[in-house]
Amino acid sequence: MKTQTRTAAALAERLEEADVADTVEEHHAEIVVLPPRNPQGDDQPRPPLGVEMDDDIAAHWGLWSEQIGRALLPTLQTLAESLPAFSSAMICTADGFNLCTIGVDETQVSRLSAMTSSLHSIADAVSSSVHDEEGGPLDMVTLTNGSSKTVVLAVRHLIVGQLLLWVTVGEDSLGALLMRAKVAADSIRTKLGDD
Repeated sequence: MKTQTRTAAALAERLEEADVADTVEEHHAEIVVLPPRNPQGDDQPRPPLGVEMDDDIAAHWGLWSEQIGRALLPTLQTLAESLPAFSSAMICTADGFNLCTIGVDETQVSRLSAMTSSLHSIADAVSSSVHDEEGGPLDMVTLTNGSSKTVVLAVRHLIVGQLLLWVTVGEDSLGALLMRAKVAADSIRTKLGDD
């Protein structure tokens, strides 16, 4: 087996340090092992800095994805406990592959992660077409439907590239949701930051 790159070794070290729960209590979680992504050809445009996954991690994604999901699950559990009207939360890749989810029916997880990726990409394209390019890539999307509120945060500059954090609440205020989602994003950066 090929020797791990520095980035892959750093990810392995961070996952060992992460507080990984052996059991999931109050909420059910699904961890999906993902196939490796297709490498981009040299003629394909490169994504913005902090978005692309390390090549060695991508090549062995099936081995990494389950471990990453288990390491990130406590972040979602803490988030769920911090929001009184919590409904659901998910962490997925920018490509739309689920890493860990709570509060979503098992049959809907793959569909939701793919739609979250698409929603973020479309919102990013709309935002960049109407705003100056100095703003950089889109950080957050918010949705409101009646009393239900959803936020999708892009979490960049990770060993695994960009991840998306999806959180939905019922009666909580948008301010409380944003604050707790940002705390969860910081937790993800602490566990998987590329520094």
